[in-house]
Amino acid sequence: MSESKSPSQTRLILAQFLFAHGIDIEALYKALGAEIADCDAEAVSHMAGIIDGVTLATQKIKTHGLDNWARN
Repeated sequence: MSESKSPSQTRLILAQFLFAHGIDIEALYKALGAEIADCDAEAVSHMAGIIDGVTLATQKIKTHGLDNWARN
């Protein structure tokens, strides 16, 4: 059996899944019947930051290529 994930690790994995499938975090909460305003602000912010970072990196890789994306 695999080791239990921390809340931070779980959020990272979930954010990666959401990004890979083009699911907005607000859509996830809506689908779960949860109100973002009622959720843990730190957890929501952490996931949003991960998704923003992955989005930015993806855009730079598309523009500058895999070898040069971090230089610009």
